[in-house]
Amino acid sequence: MSFLPQHPQRLTQWLLIALTAGVWALLLESYLPWVSAKQTVAPSAATFATLSVQRINVVDPDGSIRLVIANSEHFPDAILRGKSYTRSIEDAVGLIFYNQDGNESGGLGLSRLADKNQSALIFDYTHQPTDGIGMYKRESEDGKQLQAGLFISDRRPFVAGELVSTQGVERISLSNQDQDASLIISDAQGQPRISIGVDKTGEPRIELMDAAGQVVYQAGQESAGE
Repeated sequence: MSFLPQHPQRLTQWLLIALTAGVWALLLESYLPWVSAKQTVAPSAATFATLSVQRINVVDPDGSIRLVIANSEHFPDAILRGKSYTRSIEDAVGLIFYNQDGNESGGLGLSRLADKNQSALIFDYTHQPTDGIGMYKRESEDGKQLQAGLFISDRRPFVAGELVSTQGVERISLSNQDQDASLIISDAQGQPRISIGVDKTGEPRIELMDAAGQVVYQAGQESAGE
């Protein structure tokens, strides 16, 4: 069954009506959402060969900051328990991580500490803000002093309100300082109890200390000569 008129004149009129309706649909498409059958398409990601910025904020859909990459001019202050604290380290560049509550939870930083250049990657405890685990490198300007290592700290006891410090008790330290490699394990008060190392001459040593820091056992070059 055909729905087209049988007379050519009427057919021409139908074609003109259809053409006119199509033109008006195109014109009204942006004003009447129900006219358009197109789906909204998200814009594609931009690609740049080089991007020069002083700071980048990576945020969640609700605008909460989760990561900041910044130079020394725009490096953010520490945010802990919703409060901003001025950093004691100056001339720092790098990136800072934030947890879902907006509090700092670690970061990667390069800075100058006294006469030494320092780099550190640190991840924090969050229940009581405390430096938890980190890797670091320090080197003097003249190159005569160097230190690189790994540390693991206990979390500070929980105290509500203002923060006094975020420095935890260092329990494990693995480091190379001026070619003296050592592993130091400390008690809950931060007192070294076991020290294992090899100095720059290649001599090994093992020491056990009591709670007062006195050596109670020693193995190595000195003890071998006794």
